[in-house]
Amino acid sequence: MDSNFTFKNFSIVIPIYNEEEIVKESLNNILSMGQRTDIDFEIILSENGSTDNTKNILSEIATSNKNIKLIENDIPNYGEALKRGFLACENEIIISFDIDYYSEKFLLQCLLLESEFAGIIASKRMAKSEDGRRLIRKIATGFFVIILKILFGTNLSDTHGMKGIKKEFVDKYIQGVVSTQDLFDTELLIRIEKGGQKFKEVPAKINEIRPSVSLIYKRIPRTIKSLLNLRFVLYKESLKTKNL
Repeated sequence: MDSNFTFKNFSIVIPIYNEEEIVKESLNNILSMGQRTDIDFEIILSENGSTDNTKNILSEIATSNKNIKLIENDIPNYGEALKRGFLACENEIIISFDIDYYSEKFLLQCLLLESEFAGIIASKRMAKSEDGRRLIRKIATGFFVIILKILFGTNLSDTHGMKGIKKEFVDKYIQGVVSTQDLFDTELLIRIEKGGQKFKEVPAKINEIRPSVSLIYKRIPRTIKSLLNLRFVLYKESLKTKNL
């Protein structure tokens, strides 16, 4: 494997909720991807209040593999599970995958990340991206990005999905993140960007293993409300900074 990696090791974080049908195959694939890099790695499984047999399957997998660690949260909350996973990481770059959305090509792009970037994002909105999702989900993503640019002035074209962030920047900004559910990773990226750091964006290729388990009509109002709350939080923080 490539001997010119930027990092000596890496962590992969995967939030998991009610995935008994696909979890074994997906984890075997991700584990094989990590092993092919020939450098140290860990996979953090952040179990997220599953009600099916997912917990038992994950416990069995983690017990039998030294590269896999399992943490559990009783309350279903994607963002909180992701945050707990990030906090548990020990390696130089933290890579966020979903159990139904991961890529060996993106993993290698993370490990080759240039020094001037704080992280790398697989953007669904780049010209060369291949987005196999339903039209309604594509429209929702476009609407979400427009709101982000209006409210926060971000240069990012996408904040959801696969990403890799250097641990030093996760450690610096994660405690200030107030968002959970759908916006934890979005807020973390925005805080790092506002701290003067740059992200590299690369085209994403999305062929979901199964339809999304979240209902988009429930997510949209919840997400808008959370974005407005985050805008208010950041505004108050900026006032405090000006008064120092």
